[in-house]
Amino acid sequence: MMCGEHRISSLLLAAMTLALTGCVQSEPILLPEGPGRVVALDNPEIDEASGLAVSRRHPDRLWLHNDSGGAAALFAVNRQGQSQGRVELDGVQNIDWEDMDAFVLDAEPMLLVADVGDNNAVRPFVMLHLLNEPELSPGGAAVRRSLRVTYEDGPRDCEAVAVDAADAAVYLLTKRDTPPRLYRVSLGANPLLASAAYLGTVESIPPPTTEDILEDPRNGAYRSQPTAMSFSADGRRALIVTYKDAYLYRRDVGQTWLDALNRSPQRIDIPQFAQTEAGGMTPDGRSAFIASEQLPAAMVETALP
Repeated sequence: MMCGEHRISSLLLAAMTLALTGCVQSEPILLPEGPGRVVALDNPEIDEASGLAVSRRHPDRLWLHNDSGGAAALFAVNRQGQSQGRVELDGVQNIDWEDMDAFVLDAEPMLLVADVGDNNAVRPFVMLHLLNEPELSPGGAAVRRSLRVTYEDGPRDCEAVAVDAADAAVYLLTKRDTPPRLYRVSLGANPLLASAAYLGTVESIPPPTTEDILEDPRNGAYRSQPTAMSFSADGRRALIVTYKDAYLYRRDVGQTWLDALNRSPQRIDIPQFAQTEAGGMTPDGRSAFIASEQLPAAMVETALP
């Protein structure tokens, strides 16, 4: 509780109390209000969260990573946002890590780290790193397989990636194309010559509104860009996260992901973080965790209908 009697502003009040009374108090972390349960991430190393996945090995564990130029490391937190540890990935770089996913392949819990960011669409190839989901033990984690991926129709910027374990494939949804473009690459592709096949456009995400643009003339036009994607373990649900909202899709048996993602989605209202860039569903598809890339580092747990 801050000293003083008037809340002129938090910064002014802190200065006044320090000068007049010598009372030094720490400022609380200001988290956005909104639907869901918002918690702070207490690990100061998570300062630019751009990927999040819900563990398939431990029910109370989430994995996160930072954006471009950060350490090639994964950070484990519990559902309260409390740090559980850090794991370095051996032999890889964080050029522009933008998403991650957790899944089970051949009864083994796995993680996918997607080094697929390409703001200017100039990278000759991007990287998908697959590893057995690690335990929190001393030393680094070995990458089981890395795919060097090119898009069949040229470079693309992408921040939304999900694995369909039954299909043994990775689906990539581009960010800066209007509408976004969906691609697929097999997990069994040649590691040095993996090609992402173009499947079609996803036209179901509502475009920015006039109000969005008026509220934020600089960035309002980009509020519908996809920044994360996740599939439920049974392949019946998908979640696409944008800067403004998240969207829940249902997939019928036998339906392609392209067709499912072009169905009318259910909008999931989320707190308006400064920059929402990470998200993942629980295996049962009943809830999602969505995180901000900007400080203060925070995430929301939201129930899915």
